[in-house]
Amino acid sequence: MTATWRTREELVHQIVTLARQKTSQRAIARALGISRNTVKVVLATQATQREQEHSALAESRPSKRMPRPSKVDAFRARMLQLLEQYPDITAQRVFERLRDDDGFSGSYSAVKTHLRRLRPPQKPEPSRVAPEYGPGKMSESDWSPYVITYTDGQQDRIDLFSYVLPYSTRKFYARYTSCDLHALMDGHTRAFARFEGCAHECKYDSQKPVVLRWEGRQPIYNPRFLAFAAHYEFRPVAVRGDPNAKPRVERGFWEFERSFLNGRSFRDRDDFDAQLVDWLDRIVDRRPRFGSTALQRFAEEKPHLLPLPAHPYDTARVTYRLCSIDGFVDWQSNRYAVPYDHVTDLLPVRITQRELFVYAADLRCIAHYELAPRGAGLKLDPHGVHPRPERRPAIELEQLRGAFEQMGEQSLSFFKSLSMGPPRSWSHAARRILLLRERYETDSIDAALGHAVGYGAFTVEAVERILAARHRPRTLDEYVTEDAAQRIEASLGESRAGPRDLGEYDRLPAHGLGPREPGRPRAFDKEQPLWPDAKATTTAPEAATTTSSSVSDDISPSSD
Repeated sequence: MTATWRTREELVHQIVTLARQKTSQRAIARALGISRNTVKVVLATQATQREQEHSALAESRPSKRMPRPSKVDAFRARMLQLLEQYPDITAQRVFERLRDDDGFSGSYSAVKTHLRRLRPPQKPEPSRVAPEYGPGKMSESDWSPYVITYTDGQQDRIDLFSYVLPYSTRKFYARYTSCDLHALMDGHTRAFARFEGCAHECKYDSQKPVVLRWEGRQPIYNPRFLAFAAHYEFRPVAVRGDPNAKPRVERGFWEFERSFLNGRSFRDRDDFDAQLVDWLDRIVDRRPRFGSTALQRFAEEKPHLLPLPAHPYDTARVTYRLCSIDGFVDWQSNRYAVPYDHVTDLLPVRITQRELFVYAADLRCIAHYELAPRGAGLKLDPHGVHPRPERRPAIELEQLRGAFEQMGEQSLSFFKSLSMGPPRSWSHAARRILLLRERYETDSIDAALGHAVGYGAFTVEAVERILAARHRPRTLDEYVTEDAAQRIEASLGESRAGPRDLGEYDRLPAHGLGPREPGRPRAFDKEQPLWPDAKATTTAPEAATTTSSSVSDDISPSSD
């Protein structure tokens, strides 16, 4: 049987026809000049199509076309040569070389597509090896911000504190409204209490509560945080420029997002904190990993942790606030009532993460409150705690006189002249003048009041103008003397000492020095001191010693 065919459709029809006539596949292949595999595939495809529903859309599909030759094909050898010489060369650079050196006239897209086929696939890079430490040797700590939406629709921005022990992979998380120094120290004390100890070292990034700045590769640590670390006897280790330096704590935030935040809702902050503690107890500490849980591995690490001191470090913020005329102290846009006996007094205020304490000048606690949310604008005056006496002015006249007398003789003279009329005409002005102590030093106010007496100016506005023109405003120092860090910055950060000219030593006064041998520098005389007249001449070592002692006084624990 002789058959001819010109298209694919004619070939399929002839194969099917011969097969229906009981012709063997070998004979069909021999008669049509094709392989037996082609006959087998065509018959199998035709049998499958007969069992399926036919669709006319299949006939409209365009047939596959053979790939057309490209202008890049002629430059294939040249592209392979560039890849071998420069393994990381980009497609743009290959296109430029082909166009400038070899006269290529094609497009950049063609070069990019062809280069993608020629470039060998990159070998997968192994995961970075995390540093290993012995039990209790190292810990890692960091912060991460989140925005939490509560069930009532309100959003809350929080800062999540994390402390991780790499050896046992036991973790601690805590929510805070800020990531300042006091929150950092409070987070550590809570983590230490949970683990009943702390690691010998802890890694941090360049956060300001830990590192004030860098001098080359040397970190300049925050003095207050160093005092905190010395209390617990662990060593802070600051790192920068190495994302793999503390991988456990970074990975811990990913676990927090996937395991805790995902699929949970919170009513408020208290509900968030309760669910966080439950998640740490039931999930994080008891999740099996590599055949054991974090609690099981922590049992081996706990004996190697540093023991905690008998009393925890006081991480509270302490500042001074001036009691207003109506008997309140302000903190973070909230007002807290105090007894009226302390009106216009400068009072120490101690603030923890949840409470606020107000103390008198002799450090007696005179008020205690639960800390109100920041910026809430609340006026807290619980009934029965500090009731205002009926028919009693906000501040007694004798109390006013005593306050002016304590400021100085000039202030008392001003008060005597001011109080010559009826109290209702001058008592309010006297209270307003006392409130100026929040912005100016007491000595400055005393001098300004003496100046006002000389000119007969007894109004509050006149006293304010004198203070603004003749005296410098102040900022009330906090318990932690945060201005010490600013003084250190001014002393060490901006005015850095350069190399001293050695010729200055030859120009030192010769008073008090003994005779010098010929050719022998006076600086090497053993019988006489090198700096004979320290009071008359200020020398470099003396100045350095003075600066060092002043800095050490600022950062000493006694300043706290």
